[in-house]
Amino acid sequence: MLGRMKSLLSVVLFASLSAGLLHGQTAESRHDEICGKYAEVPLPTEAQQASQSKKWPDCESYKIYSGIGMAVDYAATRNCAWLERLAIEARIQPEEMIDAVMGGSAMLAVVYANGEGVEQDKTLALRLACEIGMPADGLNAIEALPDEAHLSGRKFKRCDYAYTTFDMNFCAAFASEIAAQKRQNRLDEISAPWPKAHRDAFAALEKAEKNYVEAHGGEVYQGGTIRVLRTNGVGERQKDKFLAAVEEFESGHLPRGTETDYKRADSDLNATYKQALALAAKQNFEEDPGAIPANGIQDAERAWLNYRDAWVAFAKIHYPATDPNA
Repeated sequence: MLGRMKSLLSVVLFASLSAGLLHGQTAESRHDEICGKYAEVPLPTEAQQASQSKKWPDCESYKIYSGIGMAVDYAATRNCAWLERLAIEARIQPEEMIDAVMGGSAMLAVVYANGEGVEQDKTLALRLACEIGMPADGLNAIEALPDEAHLSGRKFKRCDYAYTTFDMNFCAAFASEIAAQKRQNRLDEISAPWPKAHRDAFAALEKAEKNYVEAHGGEVYQGGTIRVLRTNGVGERQKDKFLAAVEEFESGHLPRGTETDYKRADSDLNATYKQALALAAKQNFEEDPGAIPANGIQDAERAWLNYRDAWVAFAKIHYPATDPNA
């Protein structure tokens, strides 16, 4: 019976591996077929107007496209992306730079595939997507887009087809910047009606929160290829908690707590802190270079204390009836 089960398992594994290899070959063949078909699609006039520079362009097309720190401007997005494309071709982009991964041909493929601020041109989009090594699934998605995709809700997104760890890390960074802009817009909306003294105290709190998030990254495990994803995820959760707290307090649901509660929480925190430092001291960094060092925990703790104190200082002005221990 056991022999029959092993034989059956071997057949299933062989079939699965064969199917996987066949799918990989099919996908690669499909990719080569599409890219060969669209390799000679002519570039638009605006591409010819972009001039080669000896340095990386002073713009970021992915930010202009997404409205990060500025208003969305599709024409400016394209102008910047053509410059980025030339810089990438000339190999003058800084290494591991989000502009070079999300911008240039990648951004142009998105804009032309969706017809955002320009006439939709899927054939051009496919040529540009091939320039960045877009996988076959992404190329198929562009081909399948409806006319006027930006109006249909079926927009092409480069990061939907990020299959390598390299691409996923950069897409996570991109998503983080978009989320940060949305959070900041919401916080600005909430604080706009406040008196200046309240806004100033809140600005100090926001700065302390930002410093804490950055320091908190130092107590996140840095081993493996998804360390950027892991660190970004931890930071995003903290930023979401900050916004949620502000919204909750502004709705009238203020924290409650006494001096006794504070002392108990402080004691628990100190005990956990000592345990974390003791564990960090036992790490073997030669065996695991990504292990969390003691100074990473210490820096995060100091930043958190400043963050806590900034909350108390802000609450003293904006929520004066609330016990500081809360």
